[in-house]
Amino acid sequence: MAATQHSARIDAGTGTAVHEPRPAPDRIAWDGLPRHTPVSDLMTRQVVTVGPRTDYATLVAAVREHHHDLLPVVDAEGRVMGLVAASDLLAKLALTALPPRGIRFETRQVRALRRKGAGVVAGELMTAPAWTVTAGTSAADAARVALRHRIHHLPVTDDQHRLVGMVCLCDLLGAVRRDDAEIHSEVLYLAVATDSGTDRATLRVDCDHGRILLDARTARRSQAAALLDRVRAVEGVVDVADTLRWDIDDLL
Repeated sequence: MAATQHSARIDAGTGTAVHEPRPAPDRIAWDGLPRHTPVSDLMTRQVVTVGPRTDYATLVAAVREHHHDLLPVVDAEGRVMGLVAASDLLAKLALTALPPRGIRFETRQVRALRRKGAGVVAGELMTAPAWTVTAGTSAADAARVALRHRIHHLPVTDDQHRLVGMVCLCDLLGAVRRDDAEIHSEVLYLAVATDSGTDRATLRVDCDHGRILLDARTARRSQAAALLDRVRAVEGVVDVADTLRWDIDDLL
């Protein structure tokens, strides 16, 4: 029997932690080609949350107790207002290492640290607005958002901007953890698609630890180029080596 995992949220009104069990995640389902793993397959559904009036001491306790370095701040309806990170909470500690006020000039970073360190509740400490994704967002698009904005966690929201989960960079890597057999099947599916122009008698696809060897003849060079782009976009493909040929060079 699978073990039961637990998580908790901080009640927005009382500031106390509420523990909620959740089942261990099943193996990611794969029932179509080409596959685009949605965030809903990878996210954590039960999340520790806080309200905007949650005090500093409760925030610190939540981070330490649940080993989360990021706490979504939600309103009474569960809509995401912002995020409080462990680094936001550490600003108050870092203030004690600064020299006393009185220096005529302070850097922008020091002034920002003083402002952040002065916060006493989540609404004052949080970074807002927060970058979010929806449960239907593909893992690839979520990864693009995370890398573009240099963030490690993304709140997952519904169409009313209410929090339904969290996904981190490690979670998103689940989209590329695939068996060679799965990757091979998807690449083969793309290679024999009606618009691929592939001569099936010449087709050979091998996959070893995500590395694809693709050999085939297509009717046109543009079809070979399009096939390569599609194969490189397959989740789990690490590299593609090809010996594609074509009958007509239509890219001259």
